[in-house]
Amino acid sequence: MRSRTHRVQNGLIMLIVSTATISLLWSSHITKDISSQIRNDFSAMISHIVDEKKDSYEIMGNEMESNIRIETENEPNRMDDNREEMENVIADIIVSSPISDNESSPDETESKIPTFIVAGTQKGGTEALLKYLKKHREIVPSSRYEPHWFDKVSSRHEYANGTLPESAVVNYARKYRDYAFDATQYKKRKNPERFELKGHPERITFEKTPLYMFVPKAAHRIKSTLPHTKIIFLLRDPVERAYSHYKFIKSRMMKRFKNKNLRDKHLDHRFEDFIQKDLRALQSTGVIPFDKNDPLALVKLDEAWERYTKLKMDRGASAWDAVIGRGLYVAQLRVWWKVYGEQRKEKILVVKSEDMRPKEDGYIHLEDIFDFIGITGGKIKHKRKIHHTDGSPMREVTKIKLHRFYSNFSDALEELLESKVWQDPFSWNESLAKN
Repeated sequence: MRSRTHRVQNGLIMLIVSTATISLLWSSHITKDISSQIRNDFSAMISHIVDEKKDSYEIMGNEMESNIRIETENEPNRMDDNREEMENVIADIIVSSPISDNESSPDETESKIPTFIVAGTQKGGTEALLKYLKKHREIVPSSRYEPHWFDKVSSRHEYANGTLPESAVVNYARKYRDYAFDATQYKKRKNPERFELKGHPERITFEKTPLYMFVPKAAHRIKSTLPHTKIIFLLRDPVERAYSHYKFIKSRMMKRFKNKNLRDKHLDHRFEDFIQKDLRALQSTGVIPFDKNDPLALVKLDEAWERYTKLKMDRGASAWDAVIGRGLYVAQLRVWWKVYGEQRKEKILVVKSEDMRPKEDGYIHLEDIFDFIGITGGKIKHKRKIHHTDGSPMREVTKIKLHRFYSNFSDALEELLESKVWQDPFSWNESLAKN
């Protein structure tokens, strides 16, 4: 034991002496040959560490891609020994280390990727919008379906709210683009030249991850990392959205659980059971009851919403059971309004999902979205109906109760979006009754 201690001490002494020698040699203006050799050896050591961490980072990316979003995604298991734990720490540093003097800044084309992000809401028509936009030759979607970068990948250097310091932005953004807009993945597709981004500044790029809208830190990470990127939110009737969310959960569980007894155990839950569970979470965190006549109601809502999202995202979960909370649009959008400030008027677009239904002329009209992202057109021939789900309809009594619940937040949403269009969730269905 004593000899082992001596070896460790001797090793530390050698490391200190070596470091001091290198510093002395550099500070003494030694010959270029010796200085170059030292730098090369040092660079080789760093490159070796980076290569090892690149491998671990790619593994993490593959794990992210294979996650089933409706399940509780547990945090990575704690490392059993110090060596593996240190590797994890270094991996985090590599992901978000400040830019070095020798690291090149992104070119103008790269720095504007993506042009925009469809950030929500879940079951609000984001997949339908993805399919509509892909019809345009100059619009290129991310190589990965729903990258989930800004809600899952943190930076070792970010502040508590998720904002990244300027020194950490370049490397974090580059890792994001390498992951979400992977050139090697594009090359595997049919007509790969259609997805070529380098040398094509005219192409519009985007990704969609509906969970971003729900996660406060995602707003801060996107704003500080992608200052040129615009944000699009699709808002659907929250009552219909909640029921669609529930049906989505049930269908995914059907596919996941192969054992019939296990499947029946998890599927033996009515929509009303999911509602009650989420209402208890909203109540325990203080989101409800919401007194719209209280002068401090919105301040209290902001504080309570932070607690609620932390509860739902605890241990890497994806808020898969937040069937009611994800329809509280005013609470979610207030986060983004605060982060973007006055820039929100030019950086954020909010669209009613119901407006993306085919009109009488048989076209989907996306002119507002096309104008927002800076491209001409917007009339798309498409017969597929969005928000179409099979199965039994929602119970009428449940629908009435949910409308009453959400209508309590309608005034606040109208004020936030500065439009009476958003005042009454009931009115969102009027246009649907005519079709």
